[in-house]
Amino acid sequence: MRCAIYARVSTGLDSQKDSLESQVSFFENHIKEKGWELVDVYADEGITGTSTAQREELKRLMRDAERGRFDVVLIKALSRLSRDTSDSLNLVRTLNSCNVKLYSSREGEIKDELQLTVISAVNQRQSEDTSYNVSWGIAVKSRNGIFHGTPPFGYDKVKPGKLVPNVTHTHTIQLIFDLYLNKGMGVQAIANYLNDELGVLPSRKNTKKWYDSSIRLILANRHYVGDLVQGRSKVDSKDKIHLQKKGYKKWHKIDENDWIVIPNQHEPLITREQFEAVQEKMKQKAVRVFRGRGKKSLFARVAFCADCGAGMNYKNDRHSYVCSTYQKNGSKNCSSHIFKHDTLKHVVLSNLKDLINNSLNMQSLVDATIQRAGIKKNTAVKELEKVKHEISKLDKELVQLTRKWTSDDIDKEMFNACCGAVKNERQLLEERTARLQTEIAQEHDTESRVSAFKAELMKFAALDVSNEEILRDMIHKMINRVEVHKDGSIEISYNFQNPLKQGA
Repeated sequence: MRCAIYARVSTGLDSQKDSLESQVSFFENHIKEKGWELVDVYADEGITGTSTAQREELKRLMRDAERGRFDVVLIKALSRLSRDTSDSLNLVRTLNSCNVKLYSSREGEIKDELQLTVISAVNQRQSEDTSYNVSWGIAVKSRNGIFHGTPPFGYDKVKPGKLVPNVTHTHTIQLIFDLYLNKGMGVQAIANYLNDELGVLPSRKNTKKWYDSSIRLILANRHYVGDLVQGRSKVDSKDKIHLQKKGYKKWHKIDENDWIVIPNQHEPLITREQFEAVQEKMKQKAVRVFRGRGKKSLFARVAFCADCGAGMNYKNDRHSYVCSTYQKNGSKNCSSHIFKHDTLKHVVLSNLKDLINNSLNMQSLVDATIQRAGIKKNTAVKELEKVKHEISKLDKELVQLTRKWTSDDIDKEMFNACCGAVKNERQLLEERTARLQTEIAQEHDTESRVSAFKAELMKFAALDVSNEEILRDMIHKMINRVEVHKDGSIEISYNFQNPLKQGA
């Protein structure tokens, strides 16, 4: 009997690691006693059983089952395989389809789907009850002033859930608020300063640098004024589809009025006046910064840095565009590529007008190109009809040859020779058909491209460039990207090709 062992624990605690080893050890001894063969051990550590999405060892087990590597899967209990009824049914059905048995030391061999469904439903309900009890317990502790979770940067957590200032990081928090409030630095500039000038690392694991998002979260965190603030979000236990697909529950933000707030619960790192002043400043900045509504810059999502490929950001105070990489990280990664808005607008519009004037002067050439394409297409269509007629004649000839051979009017050698000649001729005509069809499609495409080229230019020729909204819309339709070089030169690539340059 070829056996596979599957074990799972839901947390990475030492006590649970012992449980994982115990599960494996129990079945290793059982297999030796029976004289069976152990093929492999599959163990998921610190992963919930309510979803299969992030359980890589379980996925490997199911792949190996489909390959026929073993005859039976041994588990401590059905809850180790899954705590979701739907997942349990699907997993066991898949194993059965692969002729693999499932044996649980608690429930025995799983044969009956009714038994499987009942046990799985009980396991799922136990998981849901545990989740509810944990959430309820956390809420009660929070209302009693006990902090739950990872402490915010600048604090340590001591028993029983109280926040105390971290002597190493307290100064960094105070510096962040001071730089933003009094030194005029934005969140990205502060992140760069901490990374480059001070070399201060965030305390989170696997995080080696500061980002603008982490600075923004610190500036908005009320814990730094001494208030204990919890219950700002909760999980949606009803969305089972999200849980099964993602491997974790969906979170919802809770209205600020329903947060659990205990004022003056721990030592503050900044004053309330500082915090309120920062919130007001952030609110004012949010009004000024474009977030997808309101007036956009003329070349938003069109102008790019030619060197690093990043977008060019419009700066209201300079009336210019600068490389976003330079704006975020300074000159060490890219230069500013600064370009005045009015200058860029003039260059782009001049380029478009030159294109229009040249095309308008070539009006007869455009019309002649369209006419020539139409003539070539019509000629090809007529020839294609003739070729198809010749192919039809050859098919009839093949039918006649077959009839003559079956009626013994010609022998097999003559039949094969005639058929070979007809088939060779037919093959040549088929190749000619394919070439003509390609030529017709190309000429049709030429007509379409030249007509589209003419139509777009005619629209722009009648454009009132004083209307920025209309102008922006037309620029985005006609221009794919404008690349700004360090030396001040620009390259423009259009959303349509000039077919006249291709000799259409």
